[in-house]
Amino acid sequence: MSGRGPLRLVIGAGGAVLIGSLFLHWARGRSGWTLLTGTDAFFAIVGAVALAAGLTGGHIGVFRRDVSLNGAADLLSVVAIVVLAWLAIFDLPGGARPGGGLFVALASAIAIACAAGDYGVLRGVPLFPRLEDRPTLGDGRGRQGA
Repeated sequence: MSGRGPLRLVIGAGGAVLIGSLFLHWARGRSGWTLLTGTDAFFAIVGAVALAAGLTGGHIGVFRRDVSLNGAADLLSVVAIVVLAWLAIFDLPGGARPGGGLFVALASAIAIACAAGDYGVLRGVPLFPRLEDRPTLGDGRGRQGA
């Protein structure tokens, strides 16, 4: 495996575990699919994007060329972490105690976010590219046919 090979495995496995956790006990003897309304679909989407990122290496553009599957998996999993933590601490229906499935989902979302994150900025790569390095419309390197 290459340098990012183990991370691909963590991202893909995290996505599969996140989807699988929706079938585990979340609260009141109910699974994530039956307990939640709407957010269960969001968690399934997060798992599917992470699974796709793990299988493809995450370098395929999503909606735009500069947004990769790794970036989408990272962003969605961070949102999932916030939502899952909120559910676990404050907002389970009827004041129910959280079950193991919710904590499995939280752990898998954390694993996805940690593995899919781009820490290049911490290694000295600039956060934003310099303006003179970007192509402009007038220099022939810009948009074609505009």
